[in-house]
Order: sequence, then structure tokens, then C-alpha cells
Amino acid sequence: MATLSLCMIVKNEEDVLARCLKSCKNLFDEIIIVDTGSTDNTVKIAKTFTDKIFHFDWCDDFSLARNFSFSKAKGDYIMWLDADDVIPSKSLKQLLELKPKLSSDTYMLKYDIAFENARPTFSYYRERIIKNCNNAKWQGVVHECITPFGVVEKIDISIWHKKEKFTNSARNLNIYKKLTKMRELNPREQYYYGRELFDHKKYIQCYSVLDKFVTSGQGWQENIIDALALMSRCQRVLKDDKKALSCLFKTFEYDAPRANVCCGIADIFLSQKKYQQAIFWYDIATKCTDVSKKGGFVQNIYYNYYPYLQMCFCHYCLGDNNTAYKYNKKAEKFNKSQETKHNNEYFKKVLGL
Repeated sequence: MATLSLCMIVKNEEDVLARCLKSCKNLFDEIIIVDTGSTDNTVKIAKTFTDKIFHFDWCDDFSLARNFSFSKAKGDYIMWLDADDVIPSKSLKQLLELKPKLSSDTYMLKYDIAFENARPTFSYYRERIIKNCNNAKWQGVVHECITPFGVVEKIDISIWHKKEKFTNSARNLNIYKKLTKMRELNPREQYYYGRELFDHKKYIQCYSVLDKFVTSGQGWQENIIDALALMSRCQRVLKDDKKALSCLFKTFEYDAPRANVCCGIADIFLSQKKYQQAIFWYDIATKCTDVSKKGGFVQNIYYNYYPYLQMCFCHYCLGDNNTAYKYNKKAEKFNKSQETKHNNEYFKKVLGL
């Protein structure tokens, strides 16, 4: 049976590291922890799980740190986790069953990074288990990745990203800013730089960077579609609905309509009180094909809960409470939220149910 090493890079993760390792320690033949400069109890906690702890002098380059951790691995395969990741019990069972069968070069697993009522709302696939060989090299100073190589398998096993504290750190943004002074960003770096700018509400600069990325014609299809959706959101903040719609419709040049894109179009029409047009696009969103296996970011609520809830509101605005109530019940099937609960109480009252 193939051996499996866990490789992690950590810094000041005392709040979550034990949770992560407790969730998965029985899966691995060795656990390698590379600390990049903790000043809390991270290293002390790590020592309760492994004696393979190394120090790496942080130099604003995630790939260098991760490649250093991989260089210490002795297993036939390597799996990586961040300290605020968790392997849920169902996934652990699946991984224990997969381990004796490992034979491919790259295993892509699902990464659930946002939740509502314990259900994932934002997911995508990441290279997660990699054959320990010269091809297993991280690239990119930030938002680093390993280009999938050899025989690649996508498996519906979820890793949960469960942050305990949210801090909108400027670390990544500053790394990109420093990089732009040194050289021209490649297309993937442009895309992620644009996302960092958006997260820090620098909408004009974000639009400019992402527009350059899209027009270069060198980006990955999924990133281009997401970039256009972000460009649309920038234009909405900047009060230009015409440009916002143009960005969303341009995504159709690259692939079939995405649920989040259709909801974005509908949201614009809803803001203009064009309820029938909004209903049309929300309904299209519910019919969109799940594209998660293509590898892009997928926000699951845009396929069901969100468009149904919004159609409820549109029909309410049109004075059709019966249809509005029907769509609220559809939304409730996917998420029994405070909104659907409130709507149920209201419609039951006005409809005499």
C-alpha cells in the first residue's frame, strides 16, 4: 500500500491547528509541519502530533515554503492542508478507503470554503493528493498551486476550510504590489491580483487589472468567466449598470451560462424594478448545469436557494402572493433561513393559510 505524507506550512495557528490534525491524523504515515515564524503556541501544539517540525524563514513566497515542506516528505504521495482546514468524518472514511488504491498522479478533491446552516455555499476543486516526484512543485508567490500532472482524478471528497477568525489582511495584496514593481505579472497573477483588489474595495483598479487579464486572451476559461463577473460587480458599485450587464453577457462567449452570472443579470434588472426580466434570468439560473467539475469557483446557492428566494420577492412586488409563496417554499427546501421563515409567516397570514 502506498504511504501518504501530510505537509503543512503554519504561522500563529494555535486556535485551529489541533482541530485540523485531530480530524485527520489517522490517515497519514507521517506529518510534516513547517513553521514560518510563529510567536504563539503553534509549534508546541504541533509537537503533540509529530516530531517532524521544521523552520522556514518567511520571504513573502508561499511556493518556496510549500516546496520546502514537500522536500521533507518520505511518503509515496503527499497531501497538503492549511491549519484552518478540517477533514469531516465522512471524508476521512472515504480517504481511508482511497489510500490503498492510490495509483494516479494527481487527485483533485473538493474544497468547501463557505457555509450556511452547515451546507457548503462556495466550493471548487483543488489538487490535494500528489505523487511524490519532481513534478510536485508549487508555483506562484501567493495563491500558489501545483499544475496537475500525469493521470488526474477528480473525486467527490470534501475538505472543509473553516476559519475561526476573519481578517481581511493586506498581506497578499502587498505581495502582489511588490511583485508588480519587479516584473510584469503573468495572466494567473493578474487574475488573483484583481481578486485581491476587489476584496479590498479598490474597484477602479480591480476593473483595470481584470480587463487587462481578460483581453490578453491567455487566461484559463474559468478564471476569465469569474473575472468578468467580478468586473460586473465593480461596475455596479461604480453605478454603471450598462457596463455591468455587458461584462456578464460577455461570459457567454466562453461557455454556457453560469448560475451566478444569470443571478447577477437578474439582480441588475431587479434593482431597476424590471421584475419580469429579473424573473426570467433567475429562472434560467435554476436550470444551469453544475460546472464544479470544471474546476472554477462555484457558489452553490445561485443554483437554487438564492434565485428561488429572489423570484419570491419579484412576484410579491408584482402583487402575486400565491406564486411568491410557492417560490419561497422552493427556496426553503435548500435553506431554512430566517428569510424563508419570515416569508412563510407573512404569506400564511395574507393568504389565510
